[in-house]
Parts: sequence; structure tokens; C-alpha cells
Amino acid sequence: MQKTNIKSVTARNEQAKAKLTKEQFLTLAKMCQSTSTQQLLNKKQPTQQKPVLASQLNITPRNNTPKSCRTAQEMKYFLYQKNLVKDSINKPQNHSQLLPKTKNSLHRNFSQLEKSSNSQQNNGQSTAPNTVKKKYNLLSTDSANKLDYRFSSVQFAQQIAQQLKKKFEPQQPQQKKENLHVSLDDFVTQINRPQSIISPFKQTKSLSPSTRVNIVPSKKSLYYVSSLVESFRHILPQNQEQQLFRDHAVQTFNCVSFCVKLQEATQSILEQKRMDIPMKSHYKFKKTVVFDLDETLIHCNENQNLKADVYLPITFPSGDTAQAGINIRPYAKWILQELSQLCEVIVFTASHQCYASQVIKYLDPNSTLLSGQLFRDRCVLSQDGVHIKDLRVLNRDPKDIVLVDNAAYSFGVHLENGIPIIPFYDNKDDKELKMLYDFLVDQVLPAPDCRIVLQSVFRLREYYNYGEPKQAIEKLY
Repeated sequence: MQKTNIKSVTARNEQAKAKLTKEQFLTLAKMCQSTSTQQLLNKKQPTQQKPVLASQLNITPRNNTPKSCRTAQEMKYFLYQKNLVKDSINKPQNHSQLLPKTKNSLHRNFSQLEKSSNSQQNNGQSTAPNTVKKKYNLLSTDSANKLDYRFSSVQFAQQIAQQLKKKFEPQQPQQKKENLHVSLDDFVTQINRPQSIISPFKQTKSLSPSTRVNIVPSKKSLYYVSSLVESFRHILPQNQEQQLFRDHAVQTFNCVSFCVKLQEATQSILEQKRMDIPMKSHYKFKKTVVFDLDETLIHCNENQNLKADVYLPITFPSGDTAQAGINIRPYAKWILQELSQLCEVIVFTASHQCYASQVIKYLDPNSTLLSGQLFRDRCVLSQDGVHIKDLRVLNRDPKDIVLVDNAAYSFGVHLENGIPIIPFYDNKDDKELKMLYDFLVDQVLPAPDCRIVLQSVFRLREYYNYGEPKQAIEKLY
């Protein structure tokens, strides 16, 4: 029964299949012919097809830019720099108008500039003798190209001295009086202003500037040292007084080296120069203050036509007379009067007695202020012809005597007993003697040994350890 059923089913299917092929054969053939003709038409006349998106086909076209790893802000900067490069390529470059960068100019090789300048000179390109050879960077900024025109203290003092000489030096009359056969300069000891290297050996007339500005010291200022340090604090002096302190510092610096190398006088010479002056017993301080005369207490004008505080008649050993114009330093008489009540006061000058005695007589008319007067004949003459004021001729204990002098070479072998003071010419506002009085009364006279105080304050002997005055002042003070 099952076999008959299977055969009947297969037969039915084959018959149905045959029936379908017969009915649809023609339609299928027609459809095939229509598709072939349509393809031929499409090849001959291509129609515009709608574009298919790459996202729909999942295919990446070649003309599409890859996705960037930059952010939106970075892409803006990238495109901006790209446009700048294009603009710089398109624009013509004008190097003559471009300023060099300072950063690049600072890294130039200076040796190349020197080689180039030397090669130009060897090729015959001569330069003017007054031109300065520039060894700095030619492309650097103006501030880097500025030369340093500062000079040392000696050179600066030389220039100032030359300027002052041209400005203030009076014209000397060519014709002298017939009855004046000798010159007053031969009898007056004065120090010339620095012109080249200050020599402590010249004892000649010095210039007298007419205008100076005085600095009022503060209460805590130290005599001489505070003003000296202040004068070297600036590159250039701020006024005439600071310039005077600078000149005096240079002179003192050179004089110290002279004093250190000075040979002491023999005992026989000291015995010839010795002067016995009895010490009075009523003094409060058993000390002796010795003053120099010229440029310390007074100044004698080298020109008789200049205005002076007082005119004194000077009689020379030859019998000739002359009127000497004398400028008295402010507080000169006052300090002699005040100190004479506290200690012994002596004037020791390298000038001749015929001149100096008349000036001292004007300062001490009653001969009550000074205990003694020493002149050039009491000075010890060195091998270089310098008159040294050797304090041993006074026969005083070295710890109880001081010497106030504008010329440091006068201290000789007694540097620890010396008190420096700037020279006086005609400054009516000068207050150095007033400050000196306070320094003496407060520190020097009460001390058991004056040398210890003076050495700790001025330290003159230590100048010898330095190469220039400015360096010595900066290190010592």
C-alpha cells in the first residue's frame, strides 16, 4: 500500500511540473529577450544615476580626506600657520628694512668680526686714526654697543685738574715790579693740584677754585672718612667738594707709598733739628696737636691781584717787601682758641720763617694760643728733597702727639700719628676744622694712645696693600 501511494505522488508532481513549464515557457523567453535588449540600450545611452553615499556602501572614496587626530582649536592654528607660510612665500622679502633680533645677535662670534676687520686692513682699506676699533657685536642693540668711557681715578683727576687750570688760572703779569727781586713762591709751601701722577715732591703754588659746594654731614658721620666714601660712591663727583676729596685721596694714596719706603733720619740729624718746648701743666689732656699752616689753616694766593681776606707785608731776607694775600680758613682762629684750653697746640710748617711768622702773628696776635712755632729749618730733608715733619724733634711721647696736615707725605715715618684734611683755598663754607674739633675732643684726646684711634679710623698705612685709591677706599672703609 505504501509503494503505490509513493508512486502516485511522484507522478502527480512530475505532471504539475510539466504543466508549468509549458505554460510559462513563452513568458519566460519573452522576459529574457527584453532584459538583453535593455542592457544593450543601457550601454549605448548611459543614463544619469543617482549618487550612492559612501556611508551606505561602507566604502571609503579615495578623494575623501582622512579623519584628523587634531582638535578643532588645533586645526584652526594649523590652518592659520599654513596661510602665513603661503603669504611669506608670495610676498617679496626686503632684508634692508628688517631689524636684527637681539637674541640672535647676542650669539654672534666676536672672533669672526675681528678676523673680518683684520682682513680689511690687510687688503689696503685704511681707516682714520681717530676711529675706535669696535670689538663688540655690530648687530647688537644700542645699549650693548655703548663704550665704557670711565677712566681710573688718576686719569679722572688729571682731566679735572686740566679743566680747572684752564678755567681758574689767572694770567700772570709779564712785567714784575722792579723793587721785587724775589718771589713769594720761594718762601711758601703749597701743593699743586694733580695733573699727571701726583708727586709728593712738588711744593709749589696750587690753584684756588672759587666755587665749591659744601656737604653738611649728618650727626653720625665720621670726620674725613664719611665724605671720602661718599665722593667715591658715584661714578662721577656730584659737586666740587667731592672732586676735592677724590683728588686728595689720590694724592694721599701716592704719599703713603712714599712714606712706607722712606728712610728714617739719623739720630745726629734729629739732634740738630730738635726743639725743646716745655709742656704746661694746666691742660686737661696731656696731648699735643700739631697743625700745618698752608692749605690747612690758611691759603696764600699766588696772584697778588686776587681778592683775599687779609694782606700781610712780607719782608724777605734780601730786604725786599711784598703784600701777601691770605685767605683764612673758616674756624681757624676758633679751633686754636678752643684747643689751647684743652691741650698743647703747635704750628709746624715747611714754609720759611720770614713769611710764616707774619701769618702766625695774625692768627695768634697775643702769642697766647700756640705753645710753639716750627718752620722749614726744623724739617728733615729726605734724599728726594722733600721736607718731612719728623715729630721726634718735639721730644714728645709718640702716643701723645698728632699732626694735622693736608699733605700726607709730611707724616713721614709717623703715618699712625697723621690726621689728613682736604686742602683749603677760598671756600667760605668750609667746615672741616669744626668737624676736626669734634673728632679730636670726642675720640683722640681722651684716648690713652692716639695712634690706635687714628689707625683704626684712617688706616693710612694699609693703602700700600692696594693698587689704586678707589679699591683701597672700598675695601678699607
